[in-house]
Amino acid sequence: MKINITAVFFLLLGLCCGINAQAQNLHKVSGTVLDTTNTSIPNAIVRLIAGKDTLNSSTDTAGRFVFINLKSSTVSLLVRSIGYLPYNKAYALTTISQVLPSVILKAESNQLNEVVIKGKIVPMRLMKDTVEFNAQAFDVREGDRVEDLLKQLPGMELDKEGNATSEGKALTKIRVNGKDFFTGNVKEFIAKLPANIVSKLQVIDDYGEKANFTGIKSGEPQKILNVVLKPDMNRGRFAKGALSAGTNDRYAVNLGNNFWKESSQLGINADASNTNNGTGINNNINLGADYRKTLNKALVLSGNYNYTYNKSELSQQNYTETANKTSTIFNNSTNESLSKNNNHNFGANLQSTGKDNFLQADIRGTLANSISNALNSSTQSEALTGTQTRTNRQDLLTRSNANQRSPNLNANLMLGRHFKKEGRSLTAGGTFSNSINNNNDDLFNSIGYYDPVSDLKVKDSLLNTIVLTRNRTRGGTANFTYTEPLGNPKDTVAKKNIDFSYVFSLTHTGNDLETNLNNDIGAISRIDSLSNKYTSTFSTHTIGLNYRYVTDKLNYSLGVTGQPNLLTGSYEGREDKIHRSGFNFSPLARVFYKLSPNQMITFNYNGNSVAPDFNQLQPVRDTRNLQNVIIGNPELNAAFNHTASISFRNVNTTNGQTLQVALIGGVVQDRVVSNSIRIVDTLNTFKQETRYLNTDGNYNLGANYNFSFPLGSKKYNLDFKGGLSYNRQVSFTEGEKNFGKGLNLNQGLAFRMNQKWLRMSSNVNYTYRSNVYSISTLPQNTIQTWMFNLDARTFILRSLTAGVAAAKTINQGYSLSASNPLIVNGYIEKTFFKNRMASLKIEGNDLLNEGNSLNNTISGNVTTETRSNQITRYFLFSLNVRLDSFGG
Repeated sequence: MKINITAVFFLLLGLCCGINAQAQNLHKVSGTVLDTTNTSIPNAIVRLIAGKDTLNSSTDTAGRFVFINLKSSTVSLLVRSIGYLPYNKAYALTTISQVLPSVILKAESNQLNEVVIKGKIVPMRLMKDTVEFNAQAFDVREGDRVEDLLKQLPGMELDKEGNATSEGKALTKIRVNGKDFFTGNVKEFIAKLPANIVSKLQVIDDYGEKANFTGIKSGEPQKILNVVLKPDMNRGRFAKGALSAGTNDRYAVNLGNNFWKESSQLGINADASNTNNGTGINNNINLGADYRKTLNKALVLSGNYNYTYNKSELSQQNYTETANKTSTIFNNSTNESLSKNNNHNFGANLQSTGKDNFLQADIRGTLANSISNALNSSTQSEALTGTQTRTNRQDLLTRSNANQRSPNLNANLMLGRHFKKEGRSLTAGGTFSNSINNNNDDLFNSIGYYDPVSDLKVKDSLLNTIVLTRNRTRGGTANFTYTEPLGNPKDTVAKKNIDFSYVFSLTHTGNDLETNLNNDIGAISRIDSLSNKYTSTFSTHTIGLNYRYVTDKLNYSLGVTGQPNLLTGSYEGREDKIHRSGFNFSPLARVFYKLSPNQMITFNYNGNSVAPDFNQLQPVRDTRNLQNVIIGNPELNAAFNHTASISFRNVNTTNGQTLQVALIGGVVQDRVVSNSIRIVDTLNTFKQETRYLNTDGNYNLGANYNFSFPLGSKKYNLDFKGGLSYNRQVSFTEGEKNFGKGLNLNQGLAFRMNQKWLRMSSNVNYTYRSNVYSISTLPQNTIQTWMFNLDARTFILRSLTAGVAAAKTINQGYSLSASNPLIVNGYIEKTFFKNRMASLKIEGNDLLNEGNSLNNTISGNVTTETRSNQITRYFLFSLNVRLDSFGG
């Protein structure tokens, strides 16, 4: 028996030693693939032969690759990428975790003549956070820009201003070959970059640089555009000059030059115009410069400066309906204003993203100055409900001269480190912000009171005040996140991590409100009851614990956060203090599940605290609008938002069909809401007072979808999109709680055609918005809008193009006179010289002169309609010159 036990013991010991020896001989190999300019090459194919095993992988956006659990001590590496010569080399592994020297791929210069390779081009593919489009699968004409290519992509939309959205979300940033590009302005550079240098377009759900380094993704991502260029096209110059003149004194001048040589970028631009046909009559000047330089392999320095000037002449008509329990107050007003704004913006950024270390430091500043003069005339009336039918009326005429100065500064620092143990990392950082808003208002108010029976004016009241407002907000955050891997870090099937995070946030606000009376002889005296000096501090500690599980098909993060918060405040000359503490507990969840290579589901949940602002807190009467005096409430608590969303995405990589469906919901605890109170004065007329308080019962639910599919070999495309949402907003009228129940429905259908001689897009959109109050005596509100759009461009000759754009709007339910405009624009353009570098263009805007601006908003028990003046009909003659040179 002893012999048998001994034999078994030695057998197990030998087996364990063998397993241990085998485990100790496992190797990890990593490396980076670069071109001859030290620029990383994404999506390169990497094959590694280790003994009898052959492994395949591809490089990420930074050109990195990694192989683990290798048994052989010698390996052979083969790297290939389109447009580069293949790389093949054998290595001896001398360490357990070995980093190979950078693989340098040389551009392939020899091309085969008269050889045509026919194969099926896959138009798109779906990756975890990325939808990639192959530019070869779409029609690119000579002279096309990236924006022309984007218009052909399923689920992509460009509005008339050039703003791009994908599946209903705006593209917020542009990158080229995975690296930041100049200022990252999507609208600016998709109109400048030629489409014929593009290999692929990637729409990425981006969670930020910190998430890219740590792998911890939280919150809602931004959509960014990454443009992957053809080989050797990551250098060049693109310049543009344009001069336009037209009727109604319209003009535009645009000059820009961008130099780009692999790791260096320099751009300058200048433009001036008054062709912006939004609200008002606008004159704009813009000057800017930006610089970006890769200092070494991983360190990038960038900076920019921008100056803008805007002069706006605005004529606006407003209709406001305030629903109270005992009456409804109607206010019709007109506002004539002239404003001039000067803004200086600057920024600098230093960033390093290496394999083991991360650094990001930036500083941003703005100096804004504005001067405005306005004349506001309003007529306010009140219809009493119930058995009373009397109508009260008063007029208000306000002249104001305002001067505002608003400098602000923001700084950010973030550091990160990956440790030797795979999966272990630490990030830490902080932010600082300082903003100042100084505003001087010289207000002259004249109120006319009317007899409710005869409707004759019985009294005038004149008041001239000078209101000085000085606000300063300083804030900062400190944060760190630590990640510890669980289980075996060499496990290639699943990665498990636990994350601990802590964030401290502090915001300090100082508000100085001084109201002075300017009497008939020009003597100025302070009104103490309408003046106040107030300071407040809001601080939060957010402590989080999170578990992450990552596989190829399933990723999820589950955790909890605790968020104690404290709001303190004090008022000059008053003994009462604000001291409000609270604690919010919230689970966190993010789940990603890949149903198939083309289908995925994503779920997100998070929560955050929101402090009331100083206007809602200060217990002093704000009389800048005498018909609606605002009084803050120092007893307010911080609100807490809960937000959850679930989305499903399906992409058919064969025919280009895409489907995106999302459900979104939110609940707000202790939301700050308004309480409208009717105040009767000594003349038995009325005014409104708005006060604030906390309440629960606010929530919203919504769903939206976007379905796009091409027809006829992608020459045609149909897009269906729509959404339905329900929201409940709590407000108070005369102290009684009132629920405003809003229902919003939108539905759209778009059709696009891309033929050799014609490009056309058309769409129809329907919007329905209704709001019903729980107090039965309050009025209901329903708005319906139909919009029909057509945009077509025909290629008459190789160098002659004509286009037309038409839009018809049908409005129903507005109280203001709502016209139903038909806007028709057209142009004809002739190009000259090689590569169509110059063009002459004649265009007509709003040929029928029917443009108008009409808008409707609902907040609590207040419904507001606004219409503004526009100059929409003019003719413009333009000369444009482009100088492009890429590669070489």
